[in-house]
Amino acid sequence: MEYLKGISETDICAGRSTRKELLEEIATLQSVLNNTNVSIFAFDKKFNYIAFNKSHQHTVKIRRGVDIKIGDNYLLLASMNGGMDGDRIHKIFTRVMAGETVEFIEEFTDLRLCKASFSMICNPMYDQLGQTCGMTVFCQDISEKVALQKEVQDKGRILNGVLDNLPLIVYEVDPAGIFTRSIGSGLQDFGLQNDELVGKNAFEYFPATADDLRKGLTGESGQFITRMEVSGKELVYQSNIFPSPGQQGSVTWFALNITQQNEAEAALLEAKQQAEEAMLAKQQFLTNMSHEIRTPMNAVIGMTHLLMQEDPKPGQLENLNILKFSSESLLSLINDILDYSKIQLGKVKLEKIDFNLIELINSIKQAHHLHAEGKEIFFNINMDADLPEMLLGDPVRLTQILNNLISNALKFTNEGYVIVDLSLKKIVDDLVDISFTITDTGIGIESDMKDYIFESFTQASADISRRFGGTGLGLSITKRLIELKGGKISVESTLGKGSSFFFDLQFKKSRKKGGYVMPTLVFESLAGIKVLLVEDNEINTLVASKFMKKWDLDIDYAIHGAEALEKIKQNEYDLVLMDLQMPKMDGYEASTAIRNLSGKRFKELPIIALTASVLAEINNQVMDAGMNDYISKPFNPMELYSKIAKYVHKR
Repeated sequence: MEYLKGISETDICAGRSTRKELLEEIATLQSVLNNTNVSIFAFDKKFNYIAFNKSHQHTVKIRRGVDIKIGDNYLLLASMNGGMDGDRIHKIFTRVMAGETVEFIEEFTDLRLCKASFSMICNPMYDQLGQTCGMTVFCQDISEKVALQKEVQDKGRILNGVLDNLPLIVYEVDPAGIFTRSIGSGLQDFGLQNDELVGKNAFEYFPATADDLRKGLTGESGQFITRMEVSGKELVYQSNIFPSPGQQGSVTWFALNITQQNEAEAALLEAKQQAEEAMLAKQQFLTNMSHEIRTPMNAVIGMTHLLMQEDPKPGQLENLNILKFSSESLLSLINDILDYSKIQLGKVKLEKIDFNLIELINSIKQAHHLHAEGKEIFFNINMDADLPEMLLGDPVRLTQILNNLISNALKFTNEGYVIVDLSLKKIVDDLVDISFTITDTGIGIESDMKDYIFESFTQASADISRRFGGTGLGLSITKRLIELKGGKISVESTLGKGSSFFFDLQFKKSRKKGGYVMPTLVFESLAGIKVLLVEDNEINTLVASKFMKKWDLDIDYAIHGAEALEKIKQNEYDLVLMDLQMPKMDGYEASTAIRNLSGKRFKELPIIALTASVLAEINNQVMDAGMNDYISKPFNPMELYSKIAKYVHKR
């Protein structure tokens, strides 16, 4: 009862007959009000407190830092420290005192500088004569609700902003196919505003989407692409339809304009197709160039070999050696360009075959011995005694890597030495890691060029190509091959003092035993063996014939595949040497036709392809056409003999 302490009967306008009855009613009311968390209070006509519950007392204490008591003025407390707009509140309360119930939301800042929002319901109080004598106020803190509403509004504004800036449309369609909503900036494509489609039939407005819309209305979600012509321009939309949550039979439909994306994808696809066509054209060009360049080279190198075998005079031998060296150098340049192109086209495939490391290194050493001896340079290859003799890997590519690096070292070294070191880095299970180092005392490399010498068509200085020759592709090819095999190459060099190249490669240990020695090839007579040489180039025919006649072979000739096919039908040959590129019928067509002839001898007749191409897929194409093997032009006499001997001896 402390809230009414000091209040006389004349101060209370309720007009009760006795003070006791009045106090009992107030006590009952006070008990109820004190057990609610809603702030409830009452004023007289001067806005002085005449009653309040504990919740209101606590709120004022927390928010304003004041212990209120009966008789305190509410307007004064509420407006202190900038808490509420006193003038605005006074106007509202004046309306209540005039007999009006007023409901409003008020926001004010408390002592903690926190903003709070309250829902306030103000009702007038009347005396026995029906005159207003004050008011009651129900006040509830709705700060969390207001904050939540603000968050929802903010997110709604963000979502609307996204929708306004994306070419997106959101439709809602009722079970009858009628639009109940249509919003999004994408509507501008159709010259429409938000909700302008409401009430229209979706099936009639977008007939292209009718089937998918029906599926959605029957409860089946889906995504589909639709093309529509709008103002003479085709637009592409990606649509998603799914049942609307809480709306039985209705669907929500998102449509995103992906015209630009679709056009970009189409352009990308076209560019990809053009790139593939260009790659195929490049590949065909390389095949043709390889054939055209290597065919005359076959004649030059072949005739040089023949002349060197005919007991030339010392002066002639010197000239032949120069011719041989020059032609092989030219062939090396051609091979560099073609090899680089193969790597660029991704046509290099690494083999995994057993090979003898010791034999391979000895062959490489022997191949470069004369070059080093001619320049009076000390040349040696040192091998770690712990290295396995037999390995599994690609011996051809390893040979190419070492040949490139050794040739470079010898080319750029005029005095001193070139030394190659192979050391065992580690063996884990059946994996063998080998470190390779190639060191020379040559011209060296400028420090600022070390990062560039491995790039295509790049050499250490501008006059290198003029002074020493070369394409500038050797190191680029070497680097690519090492990387294909999982390694990495680096270089240390001092200008004028020499260079060292380092790289590591991993191989598998072979299960085969070592000790195999490559037999020396002896050109034994092949008398009694009948060979059909199918070749349209007269020079190539002449060179091959000269070699084969030395081996006592019986040779027949055809200038294209069609002639070869007829001769094979009429004659029995022990072997066919088949050029691949010929008029009328090429080697592939001819070989396929031979294999399709009925009879065992046509199925088993050895056919060896003669090709000037060095592309990797040639091997697969040769096998697919039914041929047994191939020899690259310009061919090595030893290789030609060994291939012929291999297949005729099998028969």
